[in-house]
Amino acid sequence: MKHLTKLLALALCLALLGTLAVPAMAEEDITSWILEENPESITGTVRWWMPFKGSAGMDALIAEFNQTYPNIKVELTTYNNNADGNLAVNTAIMAGEVDVLASFGLSNAYRRWENGLYIDITDRVEKEGIDLVANWGTDKFKYDDCIYTFPSGGLSYYICINMNAWNEAGLGEIPTEWTWDEYIAASKAMTKVNADGSIAMYGGSDYHSQNYWTYAYGQVAGKNAYYNEDGSASSFDNEIIRNALKREYQAENVDKIWFPKATYRADNLQAQMLYCGKNQDVHTASSITCNMPRFLADQENYPTDYVTAFAPYPVNEKGQTNYMSGVTPFSHSGLALNCKDIEASWAFLKWYSTYGVKYLVAAGHQPNWHGTDPADAIKLLFGDEETAAKIVDIDSFKRVVGVSTNPYYYEDILTAYSEVNSLVVEYTMYVLNGTMDIDEALNTLTEMANEKIADAD
Repeated sequence: MKHLTKLLALALCLALLGTLAVPAMAEEDITSWILEENPESITGTVRWWMPFKGSAGMDALIAEFNQTYPNIKVELTTYNNNADGNLAVNTAIMAGEVDVLASFGLSNAYRRWENGLYIDITDRVEKEGIDLVANWGTDKFKYDDCIYTFPSGGLSYYICINMNAWNEAGLGEIPTEWTWDEYIAASKAMTKVNADGSIAMYGGSDYHSQNYWTYAYGQVAGKNAYYNEDGSASSFDNEIIRNALKREYQAENVDKIWFPKATYRADNLQAQMLYCGKNQDVHTASSITCNMPRFLADQENYPTDYVTAFAPYPVNEKGQTNYMSGVTPFSHSGLALNCKDIEASWAFLKWYSTYGVKYLVAAGHQPNWHGTDPADAIKLLFGDEETAAKIVDIDSFKRVVGVSTNPYYYEDILTAYSEVNSLVVEYTMYVLNGTMDIDEALNTLTEMANEKIADAD
């Protein structure tokens, strides 16, 4: 059963958002509700399930929580955010083994709202005067007008830049806004060619995942890169999204200024390996990414001898609202059905979704609570700004990476999503492998995706 009616209801509700990210005003209260009046008086055990391991910042998160709540024991269980892992989570919830769950991906959160696997916290939110918009920029992630979860982290998209290569190319100041044409020109300027014609350094790169070219459409639309405005068909006949794939093909296969995604996939490589030069003969001078600081902080395994700066995700035209400049919601956390120590778990849920989400940077994700200080990410990743300044450009990091108050992209249409995504992966690689003409591939992708969406009606 595809629950399309309810999915569309969610879509219509979310569509009311317009620009989702609304900066919290100075006079808005986003902190007084978080801590209980007498934290030390609350006792109990919280069984917290989430995909990140203790070593990826979660042990440190729990340790800081216990500085305020010394009598609440938090037990972390790490699960795999895949089909089998999420099935195991749902089974554990039904068995009463989970108190607080961080659910990754809106589709997983929605299914749990729909199937009653989270406790309705609407009354608690209203009683305590928790302003969802002031705290997280939106109050629309609900099911049947009920609140089951808080937003608790997401992804930030941007371009990381090797400042040695940038300066050698004479490219000037790091842009605070730029277009795809400008990024392509910078990639060309930073590309270095050996005497025999082989590439010594690619000036740029897309991220290694196959579907990232579709976000160029998401930057303009603000939502649902795979679908048209009302979700009745796919977006792959849109000129913006078609130009995005053509641009990537041109940069990788013709101009050879971007590291080829076909090689990423064939050799099981990832963007950070090429950018940091990890065991690679060829490097990239820049890359579209969502998690590079996580690896830059690990100088033992990903050493760099240059400073990395950060530029925003490019826009199609100057002056456009850049919906890829904020933090895309990805994780939603709530009290699990059959939660045992309700008050202890509620205290932890509130703290984690606000003060605690800063620790997600250690695993490559970003906080989307508006009270987060950008300096916290610097401290958690690098220790202090003096150390960080040897590895990253501090100003551009704070300006670009994980800015929760900027406009952000989101997804709320899930019709035949997995089937459409599989088609995107397949036909992207046909194009980038050179086995299918771009227009033929996109026309076929459009036709097949539309069939999948129609069949789901």
